[in-house]
Amino acid sequence: MRKSLLTATASLALLMGLAQPSHASLMMSISDGSTTQTLNDIGATGVLSFNSALGIFTTNVVTALSYPLIGSLIQPVIDLNSIDVANRDSHGGTLTISETETGLTGKGGTDWFLNSIGGTLSSGGAMAINTYLDCGNSAFGTGTHLTSQSFGSGAFSGEASADASVCDGSYSLTQIETINLAAGGFYSGDSTLAVPEPSTLATFGAGVLFLFGFGWLRRHGTMV
Repeated sequence: MRKSLLTATASLALLMGLAQPSHASLMMSISDGSTTQTLNDIGATGVLSFNSALGIFTTNVVTALSYPLIGSLIQPVIDLNSIDVANRDSHGGTLTISETETGLTGKGGTDWFLNSIGGTLSSGGAMAINTYLDCGNSAFGTGTHLTSQSFGSGAFSGEASADASVCDGSYSLTQIETINLAAGGFYSGDSTLAVPEPSTLATFGAGVLFLFGFGWLRRHGTMV
């Protein structure tokens, strides 16, 4: 009887282990409308970086961060940071930068999702950011729209939040930036999508203020 109970317990533990992902999966996509570069976090490090040219655009570096570097499977944080994304051509263009994390653990009920962003855009530039939750656990899934923000040229910062039903099981989070740059234009910014704990709200706010200051300095030509 005891042996049978131990066997049943071990089998149940194995099934529960299989049902819970050991880690989330981070991906980043960068597209100019005709060419798309997709990066996968094969080593499950929680960080991806892109620093190449794409069509008429060049980048100093674009970085996506997620679990296990930041956040957790049940308290996720995904961050998308871009430094000196520039349009080097003589005409305007649009660049789309997306970050997604699959394999997050839903616990049902309702959660509060917060998107915090700050940065700077050169004159004539514009950008929009949309965030999504997907209970199908699809990479770059857009099942439930969470938040939307848009900004014009100059230094900017903003926050948008949404209460949403959390999936009962694995799900994905995605943030998509659509950046329009005039000829010779540039963009730098940082966007975070999270289910924040109260103690982390101050950290998010400090990050946005830092980026706002960075944007002001870049705009007024005092960066070295």
